[in-house]
Amino acid sequence: MKSSKRLKRKSSTTSDICLIVHGSMLLHTKHHNLIAQPDESLLKLTPTELANAARRLLPVTTKRTRIALALPSDEFVATTLKLPAVAAQNIKNVVNLQLPTLLPGVTEPLLLAVQAPTVGEQTCALWMPTKRAEELFQAFDKEGLFLNCILPRPVVVLPNTSTPYQVYDEDDETITCLEWSNGVIQRWLQLPKAERDEPEFQTQLEETLSSLQMGVEQEWKSSVSDWENLPSPLPAAYDYAFIPPGAAVRKAKAVQRKKRIGLIFAFILLIIGLIGGIYYAIDYELSLKQRLAELKRRTIDISQLRAEVGEIEQLIGPIKNLPRQDIVTILDSLDKAIPKDSWIISFHIEEGFVKVEGYSPEPTELIEKLTNEPKFIEVGQTRDISKEGSRKELRFGIGFKLKDFDLESYRLEYFPDR
Repeated sequence: MKSSKRLKRKSSTTSDICLIVHGSMLLHTKHHNLIAQPDESLLKLTPTELANAARRLLPVTTKRTRIALALPSDEFVATTLKLPAVAAQNIKNVVNLQLPTLLPGVTEPLLLAVQAPTVGEQTCALWMPTKRAEELFQAFDKEGLFLNCILPRPVVVLPNTSTPYQVYDEDDETITCLEWSNGVIQRWLQLPKAERDEPEFQTQLEETLSSLQMGVEQEWKSSVSDWENLPSPLPAAYDYAFIPPGAAVRKAKAVQRKKRIGLIFAFILLIIGLIGGIYYAIDYELSLKQRLAELKRRTIDISQLRAEVGEIEQLIGPIKNLPRQDIVTILDSLDKAIPKDSWIISFHIEEGFVKVEGYSPEPTELIEKLTNEPKFIEVGQTRDISKEGSRKELRFGIGFKLKDFDLESYRLEYFPDR
């Protein structure tokens, strides 16, 4: 009995519109914000031609539309492998290490799309040249379009359930048979049609088709009309998305900018709250002093009123004299000290001690710069410098104290017993 359990996707990649290349045609999936346009004809599948056709096909909008481009199967290379369960946690790094064995002789940089297989099953790793992906991104960017990701065309029709599924995709160049189960492409069979009339090709094609599981739901796409008016790809398709380097950089900058804005906004709210509390306390003190003056004029017991004011001043003293952590000044000093090729991803301040974490090509030089900052003292590492994945920058953690922040004297004065 087939399971219809839906998959919980981990892929954060998604798009607003998907463009599909089939032969000499550029088509688009259905989208409620897209005005129907005639399909575009392509002379060649060059990045410039594809970008120009996409510009003619899509309406001009002020919103940055995220575009997924589904390319024919012959743009990709598939390799099949079987991995231990432990490799699932770091699947891409494990597969990339096997590249010289999987594709011997290949020296150019490749992008990888792969999913961890279920225990005991095999998986397919899909590869495409990094240069081709980046050229497409740059061509689309020149036309004012954001190429968010690139998809192999057969994955566009993958379902969002864990049930086994098969896709047959045929165009003028190749025939591709895809076998998918439990959210993983387990087999990817691709045959060229240049030698279609030869008996060996026919035999290989028949063996391929007969090897597909019987009784499994199948999707047959053998002509350009089969790709017209398709719905937008489901999340399962984006598990096999290729992110051009330019798109990855742009996304990282957007995330960094959003985090920075959120951090600044949180600090502003904190400062506003502290200032509001101080002003309230001062205003309350002033109102009490005015009341005292009134009572003096009415010949009420002045000594009692003075005692009350003294109590209030003693009560609000810890608030008025609380050592200030000038966060705006600290952030300004960090912004001036940290070079443009470095950035902070974490900022924590407590009792005059600041901890920052981030990425930099030279964390040691960054520590020296912060040491030379007159407002900071006791600058040092809070974590080991490390390298993460394929990043060029190193992960660092630095801590320092604020020079003019005297919390100990404040505690001795107002909280001597604690």
